[in-house]
Amino acid sequence: MRYRVLTGLAGSGKTAMLERLAEVGEQVIDLERLAAHRGSSFGRIGIRTPMPSPAEFRTLVADALGACDPARPVWLEDEGPHIGPLRLPAEATAALAAAETVELHLPFDARVGRLVDTYGSAEPRELIDATQRIRRRLGNPRTDRAVSHFHAGRPDAAIRVLLEYFDDGYARRAAHDNRRAVSVDDLPAILAGESEA
Repeated sequence: MRYRVLTGLAGSGKTAMLERLAEVGEQVIDLERLAAHRGSSFGRIGIRTPMPSPAEFRTLVADALGACDPARPVWLEDEGPHIGPLRLPAEATAALAAAETVELHLPFDARVGRLVDTYGSAEPRELIDATQRIRRRLGNPRTDRAVSHFHAGRPDAAIRVLLEYFDDGYARRAAHDNRRAVSVDDLPAILAGESEA
């Protein structure tokens, strides 16, 4: 099975691109949808679907992988070993580790806008609680600034503060990523080539 992974900074549109790929007939496995969790401390905000148990999640992933045509590539979103409290099954972790990657890029302000669309209408208490859960990693000054913005009804300003942390984490992980990268500029050509195969 060939795997291609969409990677990129928070808010770069990975989930939206997965949806577009599915719409044009590509094989897509949305691991976050299966987990009913977006993967960060904020991952359950706005999601009403109950999370599966670890055993149910393993079955969902195994069934999704098993339903794929091995002659065609499978698209996934880049994930760590866990999505929220759920651990990825070994076969999904191996698929992500061996996949070609396509890194999506979006200007900072556009990324903020996407994240505000996703999280900005949530109750401030939910956003503050999610921020407090990662206080130790964010550090007190950054946490306090983000919480202050959420309290004041400025989710866009809070997200700008939080992206400093998430972007730094992504840069550290990307520096050690040895997977073969495919340019996002080649994405239409990749899709055209697959449709001709």
